[in-house]
Amino acid sequence: MPFLTRSGKASVVVADIQSAKSAGLPGTDIATHLTRHGVNVKIERIPVSKIDVSNAILSYAADTDPDLIVMGGYGHSRLREFILGGTTRGILASMTKPTLMSH
Repeated sequence: MPFLTRSGKASVVVADIQSAKSAGLPGTDIATHLTRHGVNVKIERIPVSKIDVSNAILSYAADTDPDLIVMGGYGHSRLREFILGGTTRGILASMTKPTLMSH
């Protein structure tokens, strides 16, 4: 939280893996929480179609040039990650920006 409050602004990036837009907007809960701490928050919905989520996030980071990527790190079973891949593993394998990851 100290990094975010010092910066004064943040983008909550939501990877949209569904083609149809849902009624609710994921990310509003964390945006509300950060706003209460004085952070100017913008929710960004990025489409993910032909590339995986980690590459979509890294592409967004390359386009917007953030100082830091903050994200949660989650693990799945080895079989599931082998078949589907994993966003955490993908970011760790090819991160191009400083990244703060928490599990």
